[in-house]
Amino acid sequence: MILLVDVGNSRIKWATLFKGKLEHRGAAWREKDRDAIAADLEQLWRKLKKPGAVLVSNVAGPVYADALSAWALERWQVQPRFVVAERGAFNVTNAYSKPERLGADRWAALIAARRRVTGPACIIDAGTAVTIDVLTAQGSHQGGLIIPGLTMMRRALLEHTQVIPPAAAAPASGDITLLARDTQDGVDGGTLYALVAVIDRVVADIGTELGAEPTRIVAGGDADTLLPLLAGNYHHYPELVLEGLAIMAEDL
Repeated sequence: MILLVDVGNSRIKWATLFKGKLEHRGAAWREKDRDAIAADLEQLWRKLKKPGAVLVSNVAGPVYADALSAWALERWQVQPRFVVAERGAFNVTNAYSKPERLGADRWAALIAARRRVTGPACIIDAGTAVTIDVLTAQGSHQGGLIIPGLTMMRRALLEHTQVIPPAAAAPASGDITLLARDTQDGVDGGTLYALVAVIDRVVADIGTELGAEPTRIVAGGDADTLLPLLAGNYHHYPELVLEGLAIMAEDL
């Protein structure tokens, strides 16, 4: 059994991989302090059986990586392996001039998308930040974009204005109308439509650039919020990064 871990900017997701299948899935908001991380992992994983390996996509930085490694070594005597993007692997070629600078989560998502899609693909991961990446039909990564996510945009409005109430920085919890009649709804709707407009325009331009309509894939915590407003047909794969890690685990 292999433990697959996706450590994002705000949340941690995991699943066990056994005989090619994902099992024992879980997700939680992640801690930032080293001691709190260890206590949190103990709470989240204390009932898991000792894995044969731990494979991690981590974009939370070295503090989290060090804390996770120390906990896994103490608890299971297993040294986690942290994914680093490569020049090419699993039929995907990395567009970055310095391949290792591509986020591990984006690299894993590209590998998973390549396994799922035969033609060109556009992968949108809507989390704390929203990333958009493009693959050709031959598996060549064309590059991508990074955009502030919904919560980040709302917090920016809160921090740089005097009249928007703190509640307006919270994620939208109700229906979004095109034109709002109070400040919080205005912030919720404005940021949501801004992100939807960017994604729709970029995806349309990508189709023109490639000369073919890409398969549109969306993942991430805000996917459910965006999907009702996005134009065209999207495939929602919420475990895309974990799927990519499962493919990488084939080489362990």
